[in-house]
Amino acid sequence: MQTPLCQKCAWSESLCPSCDAKRGSGEMSDLDIEVSRILHKINELHNITAAQFSHAIDLGDAVLVFTPGEAGLLIGRGGKVVSALSAALGKRVRVVSERGDARKSLEDLITPAKILGINESFHAGSTRLSIRLAKSDEKLLRIDVRKLEPLVAKWMGKPVVFVFE
Repeated sequence: MQTPLCQKCAWSESLCPSCDAKRGSGEMSDLDIEVSRILHKINELHNITAAQFSHAIDLGDAVLVFTPGEAGLLIGRGGKVVSALSAALGKRVRVVSERGDARKSLEDLITPAKILGINESFHAGSTRLSIRLAKSDEKLLRIDVRKLEPLVAKWMGKPVVFVFE
C-alpha cells in the first residue's frame, strides 16, 4: 500500500529521519500520519495493498481522504474500509480520487449531490468559478459547502463559490 509514511514508521510509534523531515517541511501532516497508520492496520483485515493514499484534510466534522488511484479501493466492498477508517478517526470520511479531471474529483467530493454546471465569471479583472448545484440537493450534502469553498479554491487555483439554483 502506498502512503506518505514509510512501512517502518507505519508500524512504530516514532518517525524515521526521512518521514520526520517530511512532517517538518509540511509535506506530511499529523493527520496524514494517523490515517496512514490506520490504513496499514486495516490492510491486515481487508486486503487493500493496491490502495494509494496521498493526503487528508480535516474539516472539523469530517475528514477528506485523497487518493491518486482508484477511490473504490479505499472505500472497500460494501464500504467496509471507509467505515473502519471512520470509526478509528471518530469522524465521517469522504474518499476523493485525484485521478482524472477536476470535475470528476469534485463530483466524488459532493456525492450524492449532482453538479449542474461550472461557470467561470469575471469580476474586476479577476476570475471566479461558480459551481452550480440543484437547490433540492442542498440537504443531501454531508459536508458544509462553506468549508469546502476554500479547499476547492486552492485545488482549482481560483476563487470558488457554490450556488444553489
